Amino acid sequence: MGLDPYTKPFDLLRLNGKEVLYCTRSGTQQLNKLHKVSHLITSRDTNAEAGVYIVTSKASLPDGRCTESLGAVNIQGLKGEAYANAIMKAETKSKRRATLDLLGLGVLDESEAESIPNASTVALNIMTQALPQMEVEVEVLETEEEEKLSIGKLMIAIKKAETIAELKTIYDTNKHKIETNAFVKSELKTKKNELLTSK
Repeated sequence: MGLDPYTKPFDLLRLNGKEVLYCTRSGTQQLNKLHKVSHLITSRDTNAEAGVYIVTSKASLPDGRCTESLGAVNIQGLKGEAYANAIMKAETKSKRRATLDLLGLGVLDESEAESIPNASTVALNIMTQALPQMEVEVEVLETEEEEKLSIGKLMIAIKKAETIAELKTIYDTNKHKIETNAFVKSELKTKKNELLTSK
């Protein structure tokens, strides 16, 4: 789908012993931007008897394809800020669900996942693949010292590369780290020029 895995666009929910995939707020925001999804609120209704507020949202793509989805929240007994937050949540939920439906993703939205009773989130650790032939482990690490160590290993891998193919493998496997670190990116470019010159 073209989403950045480092932003955790998807997460897992444990429900009745099973792990269910759901789309996070970051995921739906990226999908809207990537696919140029536009939204239009078509209706807002309150079912006083059921104590539910319902918003209907229409999501559209530039090619004209569109779909509508509902976002419903409980407003029974709510007043003031709690009521206002529920109203906004219904609108957000309807837009996100419309986006997922429009793009053919049959997964839950984060706002839906939060409202499921007896469900708990599952912690995910995102790691990149180990570099083939280089024996260098490059992970998404949490502390600053570990991050420096990871970058250091990446620099060593770049310097040891003997072919353009090896260098491409390093880039493809660690694209996020390289593109967000000007020093590493410069080192990779220098090494690439050296390998091209030595041909």
